[in-house]
Amino acid sequence: MMVRNFSAVVTHRLAELYSKLLPIPCFLCGDFSPHDALCKACVEDLPWLDHCCQRCALPLNESGICGQCLQHPPPQQSSLALFRYETPINHCIAAFKFHQQLVFAQLFAKLLAAKVNQRQQPLPEILIPIPLHPSRLRQRGYNQSAQLADALSQQLSIAVDKTNFIRRRNTTPQTGMSGKQRKRNVKQAFAVAKPLPYKHVALVDDVYTTGHTAAEASRCLQQNGVKTVEVWTIARAIRHY
Repeated sequence: MMVRNFSAVVTHRLAELYSKLLPIPCFLCGDFSPHDALCKACVEDLPWLDHCCQRCALPLNESGICGQCLQHPPPQQSSLALFRYETPINHCIAAFKFHQQLVFAQLFAKLLAAKVNQRQQPLPEILIPIPLHPSRLRQRGYNQSAQLADALSQQLSIAVDKTNFIRRRNTTPQTGMSGKQRKRNVKQAFAVAKPLPYKHVALVDDVYTTGHTAAEASRCLQQNGVKTVEVWTIARAIRHY
């Protein structure tokens, strides 16, 4: 087990160094892309999310609040996503999340920061990535949400807290679960390590699927003194609605 964990950490560090020092081809088309994981043309062709629900980022014909959130508002005050979770962005996120393609962190952070800066509302005090359980983190070698939050911190000059919000249960991977199964899986999964001094927080994650992870994390933060929680993600899945 220790050999596997050490190998994961070493692989992660090498991938991180590689992504910073060497130019790479575009992940989708293979053309030369000196600065980003994707070339400009492929970025433009991604499934961009335009109008969406302000509370849960569900795609809408015009910006506002969706019927689901009007009837059953989620605990977070707002949600933001760049893309609809469909081809090819799902492959990009999987490469970033599971296959050490860490160069995606800088691209996603740059695009998210641009979208955040377009808004007419105050920035959060702190960025908090959705945490992995320590055993999952040792196995994978890195937390993709923390990688994204670190890159966003550089773009927006907002600090990151990666230590005080923790996952206390090693939840089952949620791929393939129904909405009800996901809700049960993340129930009471999060905790705070010590009192939080923040009032306005942005939770950072890769994909907003059913919203149960975001809701459970938001509730935990609000129960520990946070007044305003935003959820920032790369993509918004819509197949559960």
